[in-house]
Amino acid sequence: MELKRGDLIRWVTDHEIYEASCDVLTGIKPNYRHGIVMEVSAVDNNAVMLYCYDCKKKREGTWMILNLIHDEIEVLSGTPNG
Repeated sequence: MELKRGDLIRWVTDHEIYEASCDVLTGIKPNYRHGIVMEVSAVDNNAVMLYCYDCKKKREGTWMILNLIHDEIEVLSGTPNG
């Protein structure tokens, strides 16, 4: 996945419901946060800085750094190439 500045994204922060099966715990109902990509790292293309517009808790903050390898990210609206 290639993110660009200005992309509207959402990512999973946790799950509201989990299902247990043998030794596996699987999240069923994800909780999402939404934000706008402000910068993609020039050193590591997997690291992106974004402005989170629905992070309301003070401990979360509005500026976040996510990692494409570890965070479940989905592009909702992309910016045109160029």
